[in-house]
Amino acid sequence: MVTAWEAGLSGAPELGLDLLAIEADAFAAPPALHLRVRLRRPDGGPVQCVLLTAAVTIAAARRDYDDAERERLTGVFGTPDTWDRTLGALPWARIGATVPTFTGGTEVTLSLPCGHDAHTDADRYLHALDGGDVPLDLAFDGTVFCPGADGTSRTRQLPWHHEATAVLPVQAWRDLADQDQGAARWLRLDDACFDRLAAYRARRAHSSFDDTVDELLRRAEARREEEEWTG
Repeated sequence: MVTAWEAGLSGAPELGLDLLAIEADAFAAPPALHLRVRLRRPDGGPVQCVLLTAAVTIAAARRDYDDAERERLTGVFGTPDTWDRTLGALPWARIGATVPTFTGGTEVTLSLPCGHDAHTDADRYLHALDGGDVPLDLAFDGTVFCPGADGTSRTRQLPWHHEATAVLPVQAWRDLADQDQGAARWLRLDDACFDRLAAYRARRAHSSFDDTVDELLRRAEARREEEEWTG
């Protein structure tokens, strides 16, 4: 998708932006998605610097979900019967890069780290999906610096209406996230909650916290099934 930034000040350059690709980089630390963007000044003139920012949003309403995904997404959007009101865009990240001096055009990469963070709705959403693609919306803004005819630097803010769309394969995100932390997921607990969990583990003589949580979940699920049966 190609967009153009209209000049907002007399003598300020018009810049164009092309989203070239979104590529996985498993060797970055942490693993990341790279947004390759091309900036260009159509008149071929110089640009001193661009402070470029991209807001990445998951356009959750633009894909379909099976029953298992709908159940897992209850914690993000609520029960499916409310999705006509709650299923919407999920902010994922705001990333940026400093583009050095160029003449005419240049290419820049913005990196979006990919890992597991159960405290973000974007991660919980991605983790709930079985496969397929995730639609993304990207909005670009920033500041451009360029030399004026009198030799002084001109500065102009770039507005948020410069947008692009893309799709991300769920498996590509999962591969990157697993590359960072393997099959493990980190769950942050406050001291009081952790102490209760550790004490329960000790009483039950579990060899790991995985066994402790698994037992608690199985007990809760059995109780829920019993309540549904008797209710």
